Amino acid sequence: MTMGASARICRVTLRPLNYGMDAASQKVVLDLEDLYENAPCGYHSVGPDATILRMNRTELTWLGRTREEVVGKLKIVDLMAKPSTQIYQHAMQALVPTGDVAEIEIVLVRKDGSIFDAFLRIAAVRDERGIFRYTRASVIDISARKRAESNARIYAEQLQSIAQHVVAIQETERRTLSAELHDRVGQDLAAINLNLHIVKAQLPPSALTKIGPRLDDSISLVDRTVEIVRDVAGALRPLILDDYGLAATLRSYAQQFSERTGIEVSLIAAEVVPRLAYESEMALFRVSQEALTNVLKHAGASIVQITLAADPQWISITIADDGCGCDAIGDASHASRGLGLLVMQERLRAVQGSLSIESRTGAGTVLTARVRRLRS
Repeated sequence: MTMGASARICRVTLRPLNYGMDAASQKVVLDLEDLYENAPCGYHSVGPDATILRMNRTELTWLGRTREEVVGKLKIVDLMAKPSTQIYQHAMQALVPTGDVAEIEIVLVRKDGSIFDAFLRIAAVRDERGIFRYTRASVIDISARKRAESNARIYAEQLQSIAQHVVAIQETERRTLSAELHDRVGQDLAAINLNLHIVKAQLPPSALTKIGPRLDDSISLVDRTVEIVRDVAGALRPLILDDYGLAATLRSYAQQFSERTGIEVSLIAAEVVPRLAYESEMALFRVSQEALTNVLKHAGASIVQITLAADPQWISITIADDGCGCDAIGDASHASRGLGLLVMQERLRAVQGSLSIESRTGAGTVLTARVRRLRS
């Protein structure tokens, strides 16, 4: 059968017939024809060789073409951008033999050369023997959705860049503040402590009896303040990380956290040899800090297990607690924890790492952070 004969037969089959119908039936047919032609989406049918057999007015208008230009003269792939023809042909190769419906996204080309994104839902029409005869396809203009998706990707990339920049600024500020606490406040407190001891040593016995206890109390207060400043400076900028690496830093911080909060923290830490890049070590340490902060604020846990593991490709830190689990967290605390998790993810993303969380109500939370040994 020739292409023209096939097209004529299919067009006759698809054309509404009103011969011999009464007025009511003719009106129904006309209403259906009007619905087909002026539907808010496009409709078309193509034969086995992809020649266009029928196309409604809506789709013709989108394409800027007339029915005479298209029907029986063009193949549907003639109206597509080149990459989309392969997508369409692949879908038809799967649809024609045994398929019922195919759904694809393509790019259609208007008569003036401009393009728009479209979603096609293609149904196969077969005869009583199951032989493919033609398609019925609905077409939806998804240009607005594609633009929105593109804008969303751009905004997401911008937000990610901003988030990573904020993290970098935060790290710089922490380093500066840590240096100020260690070099200035710490030294001044040490000088005050020395002066108090000198004053106490030079007091006569009569004066020492009266103000000695005050001096001892002041010296003890300065000693505690020095320890607090040292702890805060270490949390802001762990100098031990520079000198001894991640395992030693985690061990020191876990001990401080446990002493400060009363939460039992156990650590299993493998030495990472060779050491990671400083940015990767700092990212893993900061994630550990944030995770322990979340445990303290939200989990209601009594025991935390930290595991630092290393294999040829990855370095990972797993922090598991026996707390309430994420599902039991209220809205307000969930929002604050969500922000903390977002910061963790951005820190790890900046060093090509990843973050995963497993949590169930009443069964605690397991957080795992990983970074590659070698950054590509």
